[in-house]
Amino acid sequence: MFKKLLLVIIFFGAIYMLYEQKKDRKIEQEKLDKIKQEEVKEIDPLLPESLRSQYMLTFSRETINTLKMLTNDTNENVRFSAIELLWQLKDKDISKIIKNSFEIETESSMKIKILNMLAKEKSKLSLHLIAYALKNYDKDTRLRACEILGDFIDKETIDVLTPSLKDYDEDVRLKALDSINKIKNSIEQHREQKIKEIFEPKPIFNVQG
Repeated sequence: MFKKLLLVIIFFGAIYMLYEQKKDRKIEQEKLDKIKQEEVKEIDPLLPESLRSQYMLTFSRETINTLKMLTNDTNENVRFSAIELLWQLKDKDISKIIKNSFEIETESSMKIKILNMLAKEKSKLSLHLIAYALKNYDKDTRLRACEILGDFIDKETIDVLTPSLKDYDEDVRLKALDSINKIKNSIEQHREQKIKEIFEPKPIFNVQG
């Protein structure tokens, strides 16, 4: 009788232990899933606010003021070179200078030069300055701005491009659509890659042949 009772106790004890182990594994899995879900939320690519080299040379106030004067020079190449240098220096007035140039420049070539300069830096600052050009009266400027933004992989860029979907020119609308689709595909590819990295088991040891 005692043996039977002992076997029953052992049997139910084993069941209880299995149940507790299963419950613990479930809790651990839920914690792991929660951590992974938090990681997934943060996988979308984001543009930095601004890019400035820590090795950037500092110019004197006199030189900076002279450069600002040259942004109004009669020679287009001089104007652009001055703007480009002030942009590289990340002068405190550069946003105002670039926006003003988009307003007063009459030649598409100059505006497109500025856009191409901004396109080299993928940041929030350059994104917002290019966005300003989307409202320009010049069609070529708006087209180039839409095209460039296709390489700014950030969900915010889609919001920036959305008003251009209502542009009165169909070429601009089409270019905005193309860029939005390009950004969408790039973000989805980025998500897919990051999710694989998060959820695929990582080997403890790397064996090199």
